[in-house]
Amino acid sequence: LLSDLADVRIGAALKRGDGSLDGKKAIVVLVNKQPLVDTPTVTKAVEAAMEEIKGGLPENVKVTVTFRQSDFIDASIKNVRNALRDGIIIVSIILFLFLMNWRSAIITLSAIPLSLLIGMMLLNLFGLGINTMTLGGLAVAIGSVVDDSIVDMENCYRGLRKNQQAGNPLNPLQVVYNTSVEVRVSVLFSTVIIAVVFAPIFTLTGVEGRIFAPMGVAYLVSIFASTFVALTLSPALCAFLLATVQLPEEETWVARFSKKLYQPLIRFSLHAPSLVLLTAVAGFVASLIIFTSLGRVFLPEFQERSLVNAFTLYPGVSLEMTNRAGSAMQLALKDDPRFESVQLRSGRAPGDADAGSVTLGHLDVEISEEGMKDRKATIEKLREEFAKLPGVAPSIGGFISHRMDEVLSGVRSAIAVKIFGPELSELRTIGAQVRDGMQDIPGVVDLILEPQIPIKQVQIKFDRAAAARYGLSVGQLADIVETALNGRVVSQVLEEQQLFDLVVWLKAEYRNNLNTISNLLVDTPTGTKIPLAQVANISYGTGPNTINRENVSRLIVVSANVTDRDLGSVVEEIKAKVKERVKLPSGYFIQYGGQFESEQRASQNLLVFGTLALIVIAVLMYFAVKSISATVMIMLNLPLALTGGIFSVALGGGIISVASMVGFITLFGVATRNGLLLVDNYNNKLAQGMPLKQVIIEGSTERLVAILMTALTSALGMVPLVIGTGAGKEILQPLAIVVLGGLFTSTGLTLLVLPALYAQFGRFFISKPINPGILPEELNSSLKRGSVVGQ
Repeated sequence: LLSDLADVRIGAALKRGDGSLDGKKAIVVLVNKQPLVDTPTVTKAVEAAMEEIKGGLPENVKVTVTFRQSDFIDASIKNVRNALRDGIIIVSIILFLFLMNWRSAIITLSAIPLSLLIGMMLLNLFGLGINTMTLGGLAVAIGSVVDDSIVDMENCYRGLRKNQQAGNPLNPLQVVYNTSVEVRVSVLFSTVIIAVVFAPIFTLTGVEGRIFAPMGVAYLVSIFASTFVALTLSPALCAFLLATVQLPEEETWVARFSKKLYQPLIRFSLHAPSLVLLTAVAGFVASLIIFTSLGRVFLPEFQERSLVNAFTLYPGVSLEMTNRAGSAMQLALKDDPRFESVQLRSGRAPGDADAGSVTLGHLDVEISEEGMKDRKATIEKLREEFAKLPGVAPSIGGFISHRMDEVLSGVRSAIAVKIFGPELSELRTIGAQVRDGMQDIPGVVDLILEPQIPIKQVQIKFDRAAAARYGLSVGQLADIVETALNGRVVSQVLEEQQLFDLVVWLKAEYRNNLNTISNLLVDTPTGTKIPLAQVANISYGTGPNTINRENVSRLIVVSANVTDRDLGSVVEEIKAKVKERVKLPSGYFIQYGGQFESEQRASQNLLVFGTLALIVIAVLMYFAVKSISATVMIMLNLPLALTGGIFSVALGGGIISVASMVGFITLFGVATRNGLLLVDNYNNKLAQGMPLKQVIIEGSTERLVAILMTALTSALGMVPLVIGTGAGKEILQPLAIVVLGGLFTSTGLTLLVLPALYAQFGRFFISKPINPGILPEELNSSLKRGSVVGQ
């Protein structure tokens, strides 16, 4: 009987993992979704299935949801949706203040729901749907979708009012047509320019590309939709609502007040153009100096309530010791109101895709509303408690942050210093030197040197020649050893409608016995049996607990997170310390990975393709205005926008991220539109033969209200994204800060600097009017005198 030769019994599988919740034993079930399926849908289906399962569970079994990623997604969408709503309200208030006319307000405000509706339909057509980033793109665009309608309506309104006051008025419908056509080129080209400006966003790769591409698509489709509305519906509404009524002779009090304030400013700009230009240049230079001192991060920290805190113990430690370390953390955090639940996952779960050892633990912590009031202090409490456990190396972060770090560098930390080389002992030595250099750097936390150390082993080295003499292969011998020492499933047993694995292996007391292993009998092809020692050298020895490779090369990793400092400056200091302390032998090299590497890659992409986009914009601008001088003046609007954007970043924390860079791209598109509107109006009036001074004053004053409305709606529409914090706003807030600050300075300086440029350098740049015709004699004489102010 088999029972005469072996101990046959029902037993538990080898325990490689364990779980607990708030100090009590628990079975932790993780549910992963398939790609291309949204998380909230899967979550609802899982919860429905769990409700059915609960009915068949014993009464003393309690099911608790400890982590629900859909909560973060739902909160993010809610926050961004509220910001979108508040943005619409702010934009509507601004338009009503400027227009003070329900007819005009309807014409402009109609662009918001129609543009957003068309945008959402197109997003659904593209398969993007509604998520945090697509909603964010719509929220960022909320102030811009009315710009084209504002320009069209404001020009029609002004033209109709002048026509009604004229002695021989034209047909009102003809006036609507003429005024709409007058700004049509500017509207179309400004939209094309915005599309070109946004093109660099779609060159982003990796995680940053997956994040910002949907936002870029949402922004562009809403802008295209708003242009379509401005070119079709807005003129029709102007004809229906404005052309058939008597318009007030006077402008609104807001428009009059704005022009009253602007008149002395523009006259000062014309009388002292050098001072205005020097001030603008000084501001730009100051902003560049500030830019070099800004800190850099990849992305802002997500405001997650769910923390996944991975911790490792010394190699060779048992699963029980890992459980003890986790239980100690659960006990320490149990009565702290800042923590809602503390879940422990030790080792590796059956079927887990991650190959974790029993020395690896995960402490899943759900922060309460109380803890979220000061999330930073709550996380520091976690670090303090981990620091009390000797030999425990934690890496603390949110669920999304950890996953992102793993994708970027393969480790669950923001910084990964990877040392490559052939010899493990040398790698360990270099790794220790790098760790020692990093531990004194301010801001470095969760510093971990990958535990690759020699451990005691039973080493079985097969003799290929001896095995061949017996007709055996190394693979056959390895199978025998694996069955004896590690156990192997050879069949399955059906017991009460359940299948149990039938596992064969040596008893525990024999698995570590050198004599027993040496005398394992091996069947040869001839039917004889030989001891394993005849075809293998079996002895005690030492060897590495693990060997890790990347791109075939052996490596060891030193990982760390950063707190209270920006990522860029910390990495630069790490590089300096490593260069100073570590002398790499031949064949060894170091790579710096993680978020810093991705931030550099994204910044380089945006810089290179952003420069190309600016060149394309300059070419498009030339085709729009048919003048190199006018193109140069419009492009000079971009440094003015950059100035305000940089100052706003400095005032908002002094940290620039990929989100901020995307904000600058958004800002350039809107700023270029304002410059185009102003210069295009100048050139139209020059073509009519007006004196230059009159062109500058009238052209600027005429476009003042339209520029202020478009700038204020675009800028103040960002306020809901700027104020407050919360899930979903982390990435959009830096972007909105740049646009908000940049538009204020860009608009203010544009209305002063562009007139000053025309006044100061008109004799060099303006050689002929923009449209066909002869330069007016008065303008020629003024340019020859080198003075345009004294006309």
